[in-house]
Amino acid sequence: MQITTLAKEVQPYVVEMRRYFHQHPELSNREDKTIQRIAQELTDMDIPYEEIPKGGILATIQGLDPGKGKTVLLRADIDALPVQEQPCNLSQPRVCQSQEDGVMHACGHDGHIAMLLGAAKILSSHREAIHGTVLLLFERGEENGGGIGYILAYMDRHGIRPDTVYGTHMSASLESGKVGVITGGAASTAMGFDITLHGRGGHGSRPDLAVNPVDCFVAIYNGLQAARLTKVTPFAPLTLSIGLVEAGTAKNIIPSDLRFAGTVRLFDREKVGLPFREEMRRLVDSTAAAYGCTVTYNSFTQPGFPVDNDPVCAAFARQVIGAEIGEDAICQPEPWMASESFSQLQKMWSGVFVYLGVNNPEKGTGADHHNEYFDLDEDVLALGVTGAVAYALQFLDSGIDTLGSQWKGTLPELYDTRGVDGATAQSYYDGIQL
Repeated sequence: MQITTLAKEVQPYVVEMRRYFHQHPELSNREDKTIQRIAQELTDMDIPYEEIPKGGILATIQGLDPGKGKTVLLRADIDALPVQEQPCNLSQPRVCQSQEDGVMHACGHDGHIAMLLGAAKILSSHREAIHGTVLLLFERGEENGGGIGYILAYMDRHGIRPDTVYGTHMSASLESGKVGVITGGAASTAMGFDITLHGRGGHGSRPDLAVNPVDCFVAIYNGLQAARLTKVTPFAPLTLSIGLVEAGTAKNIIPSDLRFAGTVRLFDREKVGLPFREEMRRLVDSTAAAYGCTVTYNSFTQPGFPVDNDPVCAAFARQVIGAEIGEDAICQPEPWMASESFSQLQKMWSGVFVYLGVNNPEKGTGADHHNEYFDLDEDVLALGVTGAVAYALQFLDSGIDTLGSQWKGTLPELYDTRGVDGATAQSYYDGIQL
């Protein structure tokens, strides 16, 4: 089976799909039209699927001997971002433009959907080559983590246990045509915070009669940046960014409240994430008290899990993908400091998360993710299709046994390690019954 040749044959279809989804982006947990189009494409391929309420779509392609062999799960995320797209990328007009004002596929998820549909087209047309089962997961709400809980609850309730999971993500930092396969930590975990400081408003001419939460915020911000340098070992990456600050209504009115929100990214949950979270809370509380403010924690999540590529699965991916597209195209890039809900799939089942380079200066692609100039080099989409199909088919034929490295506990126990309370965990199970 010439996978590379087949991927080139479906490339026009993959490009068509990518452009459709790029033109019709939908925000996290609102991807209804996206789901409808994916469902229609799967129906046209005669691939059975289930729509998971609030989670996405899980499709199944079985070989000619159903119920036998191993199971591979291939995953794509499907949501877009609240970004106003620019008509040009870094150097030239785009080949397609978002038709939704203020909404954009600025992280490559349009390409992820298209590549998985391309892989589905090849696999569904060559069931004789599938010696087991291939699952196709189209995940809602990856950008805010809204869908993965319902997906895991659905799979748990229905006894779905893949032997391995595989995902692909576009990489703006990698040269077009390169495929990055990292052993171990491939993407960070995150903890989010949304905090309101309460002071006492007043006239801008008399700050002495008010308690300005802006002053308090400035001190907290500087303190957090200092803590990042002095409370965290330099040998363990950690970044902190604040992306939202809201306060005030006029230049001559001292506001009563200030809200700020952001994320912390890291790889070592136990030694770095949890201690820094404790230090962060101590710093916010003590600084607020010193400035005469009070604090409301609208949300302050515990760190989750990083994307952690299983060494055996990563080595296997390098081998089989390299055999298809050339070993010189495979590289081991630096880990990505962004976080990914794919990590929760990996925490349950062994797998690998690979990066597909889209940085091509001649085409103007290479702007960072979540940026209004972000764009894809569509020529690489066939490589993503090739990688997914090669990994799935050859894993099913391999003697790799991943049972020893999979999560031994229950799904609620996994949630508990993340600090997810029982009511929230139960809501995922309740949600899939809607």
